[in-house]
Amino acid sequence: MVKLDIKLYGKDSDGLQKVASKIERRLRDLKVTQSVFSDQASAGFFIDIDIDTEALQRYNITKSLIQEYTSAAIGGKKITTMYKGLERYPIALRFEEEERRNLDDIRNIQIKTPLGFVPLSTFAKVQYRESASVIKSEMATPVTFVYITPQQGMSVVTYKEEAMKALADLKMPAGYYFEWAGQSEYLESATEKMKWIIPTVLLVIFVLIYFALGDMVPTLIVFFTLPFALVGGLVYIQMLDFNMSIAVIVGFLALLGIAAETAIVMIVYLQESVDEMRAKEGSAFDYAHLDAAIYEGAVQRVRPKLMTVFAILAGLLPIMLTSGVGSEVMQRIAAPMIGGVVTSAVLSLLLIPIFFELYEKHLLKKELKETK
Repeated sequence: MVKLDIKLYGKDSDGLQKVASKIERRLRDLKVTQSVFSDQASAGFFIDIDIDTEALQRYNITKSLIQEYTSAAIGGKKITTMYKGLERYPIALRFEEEERRNLDDIRNIQIKTPLGFVPLSTFAKVQYRESASVIKSEMATPVTFVYITPQQGMSVVTYKEEAMKALADLKMPAGYYFEWAGQSEYLESATEKMKWIIPTVLLVIFVLIYFALGDMVPTLIVFFTLPFALVGGLVYIQMLDFNMSIAVIVGFLALLGIAAETAIVMIVYLQESVDEMRAKEGSAFDYAHLDAAIYEGAVQRVRPKLMTVFAILAGLLPIMLTSGVGSEVMQRIAAPMIGGVVTSAVLSLLLIPIFFELYEKHLLKKELKETK
């Protein structure tokens, strides 16, 4: 399930809580939102001990002494360790619960001074205060998060567009701003990388096809028929209701490699068949012989191609039946390849022979004209 986060930066936890609540209310009203909630930055109640420094001076004691007494009385203080063989048990000392249960008891904690024992209330104001339960910061700035789950089937990009429209007129105090995080942030980073990875992969595939065939026209035939292999992948991910993601794109890139490989082998089979027919017929080689050679080369490729298709399907289909850790990513990589190898088979067995035959007939026509 897709999840998004909004990082909200600001000056203090109270302001962050107010702005985060506004964002939460606006996004909750969107139909594309399944759930949304923000960090409760000011949801904690604490005992606030506000020390009076002038009172400390009158009794000639330090602030650290007050802190030490209150810490030991309320939270406890380790005084020793009990050893039992290899086991170690820390021993702490603090007041009984009834002596620290409420503010009056805490105010009555006795502090030792040069003038005798004096209650804590003499040196400090003790009261409850609501404050941040968790203090978060990034880039030396207080931050809080808004956690979002879009509706099932909603892509990150589409949801982000809808959310930005809802937050377009949101007024925030000076010094407050937000940015997208979570899967959205990762997707944008990956998308930036894909902008140069995809063209690079296509260029490498084109160069490798040319190195394998050594002729520009057959190279172009193979390269520009590769998109037909993607049709099956697109249909299959649509049937599975998968959104376009980085994992799906990786699956399509892998599919292009498989389709290019099988198309190259088909071209090699056809070229060998045509060359054998030329050598056999010699100067009598004509269009009928070319058709027979193309047919023979394509038929020879049927069995290896079907073996390749079934081997790939046998290896990838079990992935679509798994439900363990990482299965969601693996399924989105495998799905384009499963659907694509089917249309890739049609590409290799039907389209490649047709285009290659048109190219060879063009060459044969020029050859016949020159011999006349």
